[in-house]
Amino acid sequence: MSRTQLVVLLLTSLLFASDKTREGQEIIEQARSKSDIRELPSFTMKANVKIENQGKILLGQYALLWNGPNQWREEISFPGFDEIRIGASGTVALKRNLDFVPLRVYQLQSAIRYGQEGLTLRPDEEIKQVRTRKVNGIEARCAEIARKVNVREICVDASTGAMVRDHPFVDKELAPLGTKFFPHFLNYVEEGKTVAEAEVTELTTIEPLPSSTFEVPAGAVSKPSCLNPIAGRLIKRVNPSYPESERRTHVQGTVAIYAVIGVDGSLHDLRVVSGVSPGLNKASLDAVQQWHYEPYKCQDTPVEVESLIQVNYSLAQ
Repeated sequence: MSRTQLVVLLLTSLLFASDKTREGQEIIEQARSKSDIRELPSFTMKANVKIENQGKILLGQYALLWNGPNQWREEISFPGFDEIRIGASGTVALKRNLDFVPLRVYQLQSAIRYGQEGLTLRPDEEIKQVRTRKVNGIEARCAEIARKVNVREICVDASTGAMVRDHPFVDKELAPLGTKFFPHFLNYVEEGKTVAEAEVTELTTIEPLPSSTFEVPAGAVSKPSCLNPIAGRLIKRVNPSYPESERRTHVQGTVAIYAVIGVDGSLHDLRVVSGVSPGLNKASLDAVQQWHYEPYKCQDTPVEVESLIQVNYSLAQ
């Protein structure tokens, strides 16, 4: 190959990469502009919610009252669980009857945050490719985003530009709200079964709500926070040992651990919220408490976040 041919090839590759990056960025911007209802000035959202808990179905209520990013109120309640969050500029006040978030509630909250998470690229992420594929039966354009060994996708409906989520989420009955779209059924699916579901009963744009709506309740604790923190990166991972007693008796499954990632990246307040056996639960806690993250950040300022870590045990691996 001549030097001229090599230069032409390199330029062509650079142009292709530039087009791919630009198209991927357009997909991400579409997902945000069409699906993040928090960009609206003010609205009310209410939903009937339900979760599966040890074979039983628990019914509850959810509400989000929104006056903009500096004034909002979010409530969720189930038998045995109540949580209120009051958002203000740079802070969130939390009042909860438990000192952790149960697994199913965490999964429900993830489902409800349609169009809100993962739409900001980390500095170490890049768009690898753009493709068209079916996502939950919808023709979608997807941007594949890579970060070292991790790969994720952001997809939009090819016809509307609204965000389309893949497993474990199943969103149904997308409806317009102003310039946005939002599903009226949001589901979290695990092993083919819906374990958390929200049915939106009210979603309307409104005049700004009175300030009294956002008064911080007695007993709430305020902490620095922001709506779209840049996700932290796991920089130290210790793999759990597989206890010999569980291996001999063929005990397998997934241990779910609630944890708080601190401003220094260390984990604290660890608690098993869904266990398998005493041996696997202990092995998981022993390993995860040694993990360390690059902190989550709001405009370069580290912030504390709640997280759910799942440790899988399979004798087939």
